[in-house]
Amino acid sequence: MQDSKKKKSMSFRRAAALQFGSRYLNVFLQLILTAILARLLSPNDYGIMAGISIFTNFFGILADMGFGPAIVQYKNLTSKDYGSLFIFSLCLGVSLAGIFMALGYPIAWFFHESAYIRLCAWSSISIFFSTIDMVANGILLKEKRFDLIGSRLVVTTLIGGTVAVSMAISGFGTMSLIWNINTISILVFCWNFTSIRRKISFSEIHILDSIRIVARYSSYQAGFGFVNYFSRNLDHLIIGRISGSAPLGLYDKAYKLTSYPIQFVPGVLGTIIQPFLSMYQDKKEKLFEAQSKMISVLALIGSVATFIFLLCGTEIIYFAYGSQWMQCVPLFTILSLSITFQMVNNITGSILQSAGRTDYLFAQGIFATLIMVVFVLLGAITENLYVVTSMVTAAFILQTITVAYFTTVKTFSHNINSFFNPIAFPFITSFICFLPLAGIKYYLNFLTNNYFLSLIFYAFTYVILDSTVLLVTGQLKVLKSLLKNN
Repeated sequence: MQDSKKKKSMSFRRAAALQFGSRYLNVFLQLILTAILARLLSPNDYGIMAGISIFTNFFGILADMGFGPAIVQYKNLTSKDYGSLFIFSLCLGVSLAGIFMALGYPIAWFFHESAYIRLCAWSSISIFFSTIDMVANGILLKEKRFDLIGSRLVVTTLIGGTVAVSMAISGFGTMSLIWNINTISILVFCWNFTSIRRKISFSEIHILDSIRIVARYSSYQAGFGFVNYFSRNLDHLIIGRISGSAPLGLYDKAYKLTSYPIQFVPGVLGTIIQPFLSMYQDKKEKLFEAQSKMISVLALIGSVATFIFLLCGTEIIYFAYGSQWMQCVPLFTILSLSITFQMVNNITGSILQSAGRTDYLFAQGIFATLIMVVFVLLGAITENLYVVTSMVTAAFILQTITVAYFTTVKTFSHNINSFFNPIAFPFITSFICFLPLAGIKYYLNFLTNNYFLSLIFYAFTYVILDSTVLLVTGQLKVLKSLLKNN
């Protein structure tokens, strides 16, 4: 009973601290593992894995069907509902795994690479376990078990990474990356299911009745997942098709490195927002206030990350992947321009879920996807990797308009300027601080022959300069008050 009270009384701040702590440690582990694997595997190996990931991401959406967030949102689900939904997920998992195995042949044809046939068969293991995990993971989020979720994240990453490195050393190539994911998905399911097994009852199965309870909410959520999939993966599909596995590997590594700040902050917040804010779904002003605070903080953090990445792109790529990946630098630099906007956009989905407006989330996803499709196809006409990358960045930035409209205007009935004002000041300030340091680095060639000292000097100097400007303008006090009030 005492344990149960602790879970219920966990504050948003404590949940965030647990998630940030585990995510920081996890990202640190991932960076080490990635640095090791990038030196053991080739761009072609990573390109093939990126091609597989395009389709496993899509099957991940099919696996969830929007039920995960729906389990969090609906407070009246019983243990029998959970049991029914689990049986449904088990049948779905077997079906999806079988379909993915068969898809290895058309995927191999699409990318002109026969290795996809065998690799897709092995990848179906992670699809099965990810599918049957949707109920257990939803229950843990609903109960705010962020201590358990954080521990699981770190332990499974470490074990999966160890398996991948061992296989890479033994010469398994792309297969080592696949078994990294397989190992993690198996361990996560076993961990989650063991933790919630007493919450699920199989005494009375009524699958259709349980699905009907969450159908409207989950259908819009799933619809958003489908359209968002095309928005997030069309670039990889186009590049893999027109350029091949090695260029796709370079693009994917640059893309994933720029996504770390997004995983780090809004990615963490996104996992805890809905369990806490769903109770305010009828208090729109409360949700709008929460959104405004988070946008202010994310815009500040995102702007700093954007301009440090622009300033130190060469050094970051060198330390993250090694000298053989230096062709990533221009791609990494271009994609870095969108980090601030992606961070802000990423958090609003959880706000719309908390408000119960997955219909707006779905509509926003459609418009955002249309923007991405148009821009990527325009870039694809040139068959130039750098042009496609530039178009992807432009699309990410323009998508912010659709996000602002459906959250701030449609959901909360506020002026669209109230969405963009908290973004403008930190971004402009960070850009002004970036200019003199970029000039010193370009014209004076200061420390260009020593990547370590160059990264330390420019990143540290930039942070000090930006912090000084924020202190003088009073923005640091604003940030402190926002964090304190959360």
